[in-house]
Amino acid sequence: MGEKGFAHLQIDPEFKALIPPLRKEEYRQLELNISVDGCRESILVWQGVIVDGHNRYAICNRLHIPYAVQEVAFSCREDAIAWICANQLGRRNISEEMRKYLIGKQYEAEKVANDKKNAEGRNQYSEQHTTNMVSPAPRKQPVSDIRKNESARRTAARLGKQYHLSQSTVVKYERYAQAIDDLSARMPDVVQQVLSGNYKVSFDNLVALSEMDDEALQGMKQKLNALPPAFVRYSESRRNIAGSDAVRNAGVAELKPSIKTMPAYDPDAEVAGLTLTIPSWVSSMERTKKVTDWAAISLSAREGLEKALLSLERCAKELLSVAKEDADG
Repeated sequence: MGEKGFAHLQIDPEFKALIPPLRKEEYRQLELNISVDGCRESILVWQGVIVDGHNRYAICNRLHIPYAVQEVAFSCREDAIAWICANQLGRRNISEEMRKYLIGKQYEAEKVANDKKNAEGRNQYSEQHTTNMVSPAPRKQPVSDIRKNESARRTAARLGKQYHLSQSTVVKYERYAQAIDDLSARMPDVVQQVLSGNYKVSFDNLVALSEMDDEALQGMKQKLNALPPAFVRYSESRRNIAGSDAVRNAGVAELKPSIKTMPAYDPDAEVAGLTLTIPSWVSSMERTKKVTDWAAISLSAREGLEKALLSLERCAKELLSVAKEDADG
């Protein structure tokens, strides 16, 4: 960690939007830790713009507590976005909606970054493999497009393997992220509820929302906000969105709650979701184990971690016991 002090750093709205906001109790705990122990982690920046440490930066400046700043090297803006997404996916417990959004943004950013590198003759995927894998076509596709498509395919496959998803799901999450970005400028409060997991909106309905004109979208926003604020289920959002005149006039057949389009009950859904989430917990714990100065942390932080880990251990044992009992009949 470098020398501590104060700096005038820039905050990029797009970068900040990729970082899930802390819950009130999490923010208070971070504020308490910094006020007692100082700022232990550097604020990471790229060309003077914060890529990690927005909350620490705000707290330290408000409490006038010095902090260290560390520059991170990226070849382009999209590389920075991809790094932020991967960093958040690996270190935080996040909602399934935020997870989809970050994976989609990471895929989108890496595609653009690879295209830029390819234009400069330094794509991560070799030209030899690209040329060999393309079959002859009746109409020849430009070599640049062939390389771009192959690069995108490989990127989707790699991210799918990294996050335990199919290649097609990674591509689908990119469309999900694009819909979220489009809605963020027009109904940011609803988007915040969606990404936090409070509003359950299906992929098709979210895309339909993003394609509405501003007038129709405002009417839909009023309907959604009129629902109970704590939690809006898929059935409630689907009923309101599918029943809107804007969606019917647009001819979005997928949104009509017919037997054909209603999602079938999936008994594996909850277990599959948890199974996909646990690796991020493991990654976060491994990272904490490696980077933490255990001799220097406060007693309250140590006790808080021990309490949380014991609770996690108890829940894991109970869930494992239930799974084994049901499997044994």
